[in-house]
Amino acid sequence: METNNINTKGVVLTPNVKTIPLIISIMVGVTICFIPRPAEIPQNGWHLLAVFMSIIVACAIGATSVGLAAFIGIFVLTFTHIITVQTAFSSYSESLIWLIVCADCLSMGITNTGLGQRIAYNIIKIIGKRTIGAGYALVLCEIILGAFVPSATSRSAGIVLPIAKSLAEGYGSKAEDGTQKKAGEFLLLTALHSNFISSSFFMTASAVNFLAITMAKGLGVDSNISLQTWFLVGLGPCFIGFITIPLIIYFICPPEIKKVDNVKNIMDEKLKELGEIKKSEKIMIVLFITVLLLWMFGSKLNIDSTTVAVLGLVVAISTGIVSWKQFTGKKEIWDLLIWQGSFMMMSSQLNKFGIVDWISGLVKHNISGVSWQIALFIVALAMYYSHYLFASNTVHFTALFSAFLAILISVGAPPIISIILLTNMSALSSGLTHYAVAHGSVFFATGYINQKKWWKVGFIVSISHIIIWYGVGMLWWKLIGLY
Repeated sequence: METNNINTKGVVLTPNVKTIPLIISIMVGVTICFIPRPAEIPQNGWHLLAVFMSIIVACAIGATSVGLAAFIGIFVLTFTHIITVQTAFSSYSESLIWLIVCADCLSMGITNTGLGQRIAYNIIKIIGKRTIGAGYALVLCEIILGAFVPSATSRSAGIVLPIAKSLAEGYGSKAEDGTQKKAGEFLLLTALHSNFISSSFFMTASAVNFLAITMAKGLGVDSNISLQTWFLVGLGPCFIGFITIPLIIYFICPPEIKKVDNVKNIMDEKLKELGEIKKSEKIMIVLFITVLLLWMFGSKLNIDSTTVAVLGLVVAISTGIVSWKQFTGKKEIWDLLIWQGSFMMMSSQLNKFGIVDWISGLVKHNISGVSWQIALFIVALAMYYSHYLFASNTVHFTALFSAFLAILISVGAPPIISIILLTNMSALSSGLTHYAVAHGSVFFATGYINQKKWWKVGFIVSISHIIIWYGVGMLWWKLIGLY
């Protein structure tokens, strides 16, 4: 009998869970189960909340990996018949997840051809003497693209992320060799958080912004918000945010490389090594521009953003820019696909079982009889920090927006301020966790930012956003005559 391929020494066991943190996370879920259940929430819904909170705590304190935690959750929910197996895996058919997978293939193409490096080296050459300058270059990319690309995921994961990674590598910072703190950690966090701000800045920067106006009209709130009005209302807070958030991230995650004195000479040498622009780069440029234009104007042609991303994948692999083996061998993106789908499923089930309505009811109860200014602050906080419970910006927004807007209108808050503030709180809060929004998960999968740092930055930045949007925002809105 052939035994050459059999391991006779046994497998070295390396546990993928930490016992004490796992016990703590289980205790959280068990405790919630024994808390008296609100009458309006069914028993299955309350138990679902308990399992979900256990998973969140397990991820937060490092009990296990996100993917394993997601599968533990699926097992418990299906074994106890809280949900069916069909429901447990329902979110894997969501087009948004596959947009991310396909957009990652474009990112590979930009890296493989050297186009990303060429762009990054030229940016660093011009304004990259200091790492903070490269960070603001990414902010500028988001501002420009935000005016034209109506998908935050396409804009961030498909366009800005490859540039940010190439910039990081230009500074010699790679996740694979443990040098992410040289520059990559700061640059990727800056790119991601500037995406959330740009989604707030232009009405055209996110489909959710148009949805907000439609949902407001459904409540009888016809605020007549034009593109110009949206831009003007957000101008003050967004301008401050674009300037201050990169600085805050810079101080939380100071890059080891802060300054390169002879940057021009170094970049000229690197560009010389790349040589003349290659045929593969030219193909990638044409593909990149085509995908960008279709993401910008595809809705007018009834072409979905995911369809455009699939087109990019097909062309990239067909032309040999990316090999099928490379694409299917990218374990990070498939890891993302697995756990992101389960988190999206659980957040949607929380909404279905009435957990979200119960939370909004608690908010309404606690602001009765207060001024609209105080009510606006309380509801903004609830809108922001409730995102810990959601794995999708769209689900978070659609679940809470109508209820919270109705509350604010009932206490006399100005409709325009209420609509735009709630919409922006949903967008900006997407940075709280690595699962809060689809493209955030893609950034996390690069390995440049660990979970602890992600959550720390997300929380500190959240405080800054609240101060900017409520403090500076209220002054700005008074100045332009909104109240």
